[in-house]
Amino acid sequence: MKREIVLLMAMCLTIGSLVSAAPQEKPQQGVGLTIYNDNFAVVRESRPMAFEQGTNIVKFTDVASAIDPTSVSFKCLSSPGAVSILEQNYEYDLVNSDSLLKRYIDKKVTIELKGSGADSSQEITGVLMAAMGNDLILKNEENAIQIVDKTSTGKISLRELPDDLVTKPTLVWLAESKEKGQQLCQVTYTTGQVGWSADYLAVLNDDETKIDFSGWVTINNKSGAGYKDATIKLIAGDVRRVVEPVQPQRSGMVYAMKGGFDQSGFEEKPFMEYHLYTLGRKSTVNNNEVKQIEFITPASGVPSNKIYIYERKPRWFYENKNQKDKVNVKIEFENTKENGLGIALPKGKVRVFKKDPADGTLEFVGEDKIDHTPAKEKLSLYIGDAFDIVPQYTIVDGKYTEHYSRETHKIELRNRKQSAVTVYVDEKLTQGRNWTIEKSTHEYKNRDANTIRFEVKIEADSTAAIEYTVTETW
Repeated sequence: MKREIVLLMAMCLTIGSLVSAAPQEKPQQGVGLTIYNDNFAVVRESRPMAFEQGTNIVKFTDVASAIDPTSVSFKCLSSPGAVSILEQNYEYDLVNSDSLLKRYIDKKVTIELKGSGADSSQEITGVLMAAMGNDLILKNEENAIQIVDKTSTGKISLRELPDDLVTKPTLVWLAESKEKGQQLCQVTYTTGQVGWSADYLAVLNDDETKIDFSGWVTINNKSGAGYKDATIKLIAGDVRRVVEPVQPQRSGMVYAMKGGFDQSGFEEKPFMEYHLYTLGRKSTVNNNEVKQIEFITPASGVPSNKIYIYERKPRWFYENKNQKDKVNVKIEFENTKENGLGIALPKGKVRVFKKDPADGTLEFVGEDKIDHTPAKEKLSLYIGDAFDIVPQYTIVDGKYTEHYSRETHKIELRNRKQSAVTVYVDEKLTQGRNWTIEKSTHEYKNRDANTIRFEVKIEADSTAAIEYTVTETW
């Protein structure tokens, strides 16, 4: 027993020495940006800052103007615990003509008045009493009051910049430092007005049985700050946030096309209940910029199906004679590794194209939005309505009592294409009622408690019709 205890202690000491001997990664200066679908981001910036021993007033500039000041977190990386923040102010009253003039009330200013015609310009000096709208009210050395219209002024000379005005949004801290010197500090905060979305491109082959599929990340930054050489992460998923009223904000498209899951593209992995995409290289996201980065390896020859679906509309739809019934066109495919995909696809817009064989150009044939889609799930893209397949719905017969209805429905499908088609007809029955199909010209399958589906094959340039009788009780 003693020998086992000695061995166990020896193992613990060995592991402890290995952990302590392992080289610790030195903190690095830089910017990290984690962007969420819901138009907000987490910013992490590490930069060197100088401190005196004792109490310091420190300014941290170039933060996003859309920052949430209550989210700010400070950490001294080079000497943990050496610096603590006692107070924080967020200063966002930026320098402009109105803010300057308001701070010069009861102070001396010099105003140049524009000349007109042969009259040259002139300067007047006095104490600024008010600056309201376009009116500047001055009291000169003779205590005379002058009202000057801003539109008639040339330049306005002020002696100095007030201390409480800043040129950039700034965090101001009252900090306590245990020692004098430069420290590498990390500041983390959340900001609005930064968002990302996924955009996908699907290209159909000639016989519309396969697609080439690729995806792009679109980052839109209007946060009021740029992020140079940033480590970029994207979070996909429905993250819950408590949304507060948004404070007023101040007021090209750049492509970074490098794709694939290599060291320069995005690496995807599950992260809690979401999915995390990390760019394998640093990238700059400027303010007021839309940036696109390819984020999945393009998949070629993904097997797909083009299907036609007709879903009978509610009765009020047919009462409006201006409404036209349509047959929907959908493209379906599986998000699997066998198809060259098999990854978590964030929600976004999918644009579908097909090549014109006459000249080889890609032509747009429709688009749809997908929700967050895990691997091994089917995607169904509603890209438009069929031009040459015309449905016509009628109620052939009906009988009604207080808790009973019996109707005979007829759906005629006219195929004006020069090829045969198969149309899936979905009949949605009244929810909450007991129903029975008494007779039908075609077989059907139950899709759910209130939906049945008919599969109707129609030859080229011909017509097919479904007729069925349904009884409902309640």
